[in-house]
Amino acid sequence: MRRLLPAVLGLVVGCSHQAGDQGQQPAGAGGVERSASEAPSPTIAEPAQPDIPPEVAEALKRANAVVPPPPGDEQARVALQLIARNHPEQAEPVARALRNAFPDEPRSAFVLALSLHKQKRYSDAVPLFEQALAGAAAIEAQQRSQRFPEHAHVAHFLGWARYYAGDLDGARGAFTSHVASMPAAGDSWYGIALVEIDEDRVDAAAAALERAMECLPELERAEESRSRDRGKILARQGDLALRADRTQDAVDRYRQALRAWPDHYEVWAKVARCYDLLGDPASADRARIEELNARERMGRTMDAPKGAQP
Repeated sequence: MRRLLPAVLGLVVGCSHQAGDQGQQPAGAGGVERSASEAPSPTIAEPAQPDIPPEVAEALKRANAVVPPPPGDEQARVALQLIARNHPEQAEPVARALRNAFPDEPRSAFVLALSLHKQKRYSDAVPLFEQALAGAAAIEAQQRSQRFPEHAHVAHFLGWARYYAGDLDGARGAFTSHVASMPAAGDSWYGIALVEIDEDRVDAAAAALERAMECLPELERAEESRSRDRGKILARQGDLALRADRTQDAVDRYRQALRAWPDHYEVWAKVARCYDLLGDPASADRARIEELNARERMGRTMDAPKGAQP
C-alpha cells in the first residue's frame, strides 16, 4: 500500500461585531421645541451582551493570530516533493542541509529519514525516525502540528523501516502505536499482518488483514473493484489459506486478488504453484504465462520459466 504525507490545513476563524446606535439625536444648540406630532418615540433598551469567557477569548485570539511556518519549511517541502516524485536520492542532500540547519527540530530528522527509507536504506533510517518520534512527543501538544505537520505518521514509517531491517518486534510496536492513535490506518494494520505472518501467528494475521480491509474506502471494498491495496490484502489471505493446506481456497483468494490487481506478478506465480499442487499442469503453465505478461507490463521481465510457452 502507498502512503501519502498528510496535508496540513490552517483554519483561521474571524469574528466581527457591528452595533448601530438607536434613539434620539441630541437637540441642537438653543434647544428647539418639538410639536406634539414630532414627539420622540420611546427608547427601546438593547439587550445586554454576554461576557465572553476568558478561555473562548484566548481561543479566538490564537485562531486569528498569524501562524509562522515551521522552521526550515521551504527546504522540507522541497525534499518531500522530491520524495513524492520518486527522487529520494535528490531529496537526501536537501534533507541533510535541513538537518544541519535545524538539528533540534524533529521534522528535519523525519525528512532525512524518509529520504533514506525510500532509498531502501532502512537501517540508516530507523534511528532518525526514532529521534523524530521522540522529538515530536517532547513538543507541546498545541504546537506540535504547527512545528511538525507530519508527526502523526512517524510511527507508521518507523514500523516499515524496522520491518525491512529485520526487527519484527520493533515493527509490531511501531505499527501498533500508529493504529492506537489512528485506527483507520489500514497500511499499518497490513504491516501488523505481515509481522504476524512472519512469526506464524495465523489467527492474529487474519484479524489484522480483516482490519486492513475494513479501512479501505467503500468503493475499493466492492467485490469487483480494481484496487491495488485490496489485491494485496486478498493475496495475503490466500497465503494464509495455503499455509493451512487449503490449496483450492488459496487459488480462489489469489484469483480475487488478481481481479483487483492483474499486474501482481508474484500472485500469478503463487497461482501456478497451487495448480502444480492440485495436479493441473495446463492451468499452472497458463498462470506462468500470465506472470510473464504482468512482469513485462510492470517492467520486471525475467527469463521464461521452464515449461512455459510464450
